[in-house]
Amino acid sequence: MTEQISRGEEWLAVVRQLAQLLTADSRDAQAADRDSPLPALPRCGSVVLCSPHPDDESLTGALALRLARESGAGVVNLAMTLGRDPARQAGRMLELAEACRLLGFGNLRLDPPLASGSDNLGASDPVWQTLVAGLVARLTELAPRLVFFPHGNDAHPTHLLVHRLVREAALLYVRQTAGNLLLVETEYWHPMRYPNLLVGLSSEDVATLVGAVARHGGEVARTPYHRLLPVRLADNVRRGGELLNGFGAGPPAFVFGDLYRLSLALPGRVLPLQRGIVWSPREAISVDALLALFGETGKAMVR
Repeated sequence: MTEQISRGEEWLAVVRQLAQLLTADSRDAQAADRDSPLPALPRCGSVVLCSPHPDDESLTGALALRLARESGAGVVNLAMTLGRDPARQAGRMLELAEACRLLGFGNLRLDPPLASGSDNLGASDPVWQTLVAGLVARLTELAPRLVFFPHGNDAHPTHLLVHRLVREAALLYVRQTAGNLLLVETEYWHPMRYPNLLVGLSSEDVATLVGAVARHGGEVARTPYHRLLPVRLADNVRRGGELLNGFGAGPPAFVFGDLYRLSLALPGRVLPLQRGIVWSPREAISVDALLALFGETGKAMVR
């Protein structure tokens, strides 16, 4: 090996190409076709994404996108906030509508929405109780079979708050309905310690997600984080393949994927899936298939 190669210069062209991609001026965030109608709001057998911010529906919505495309699941994004900057909220609402149009998701807001200063609300605080009741009301209206929300160590204060809120509301909801509810925890700001589901993605799926993130033009104008999404999804396959299949195992036979933690909420308890599942992009996925992973426990209480 020559000294030049030993310094890693055989990779210099690749690294420069990546740097150029991440810094080049572009028109990635061009608005979607504003004249095209939004999808009808799905209500039957729905999937609900409880998104802490506008753009989380696109950054962590890979599984939701596959469920919509492959099994016709009605997916509704439930915007928990429009961000902390009041001057940007109207613009972020428009960007969110465009992203959801591209993804084919319905789009609603939590009522009342989460507000700044809610991070440390206690369980007995009347404001917290109002928020929980509002989310339970939304869940009752939409009657979902599966809900997405951030995991409990996802670092960002709003993500942590949404985790607390959704978990409490979900348990109340299943107690009131005497049913069950699939819970899917997502990650963005901090990796999950114990993911149990790696969902493979096609290049077409990833391109749709990148395009949806790019619709959040005011955000990607600060930093082109939409262009890093394929890198994160590729690294998830490297990390998730060994976390779920065992260290030293060969990587899955696909390039892109996202990691989740799948659980089943039952009256009075949450039952995490006790084994790791790697779901190929070539294997069709549905809410029923995910529920079947819980065997007779899931079947016994399905509505």
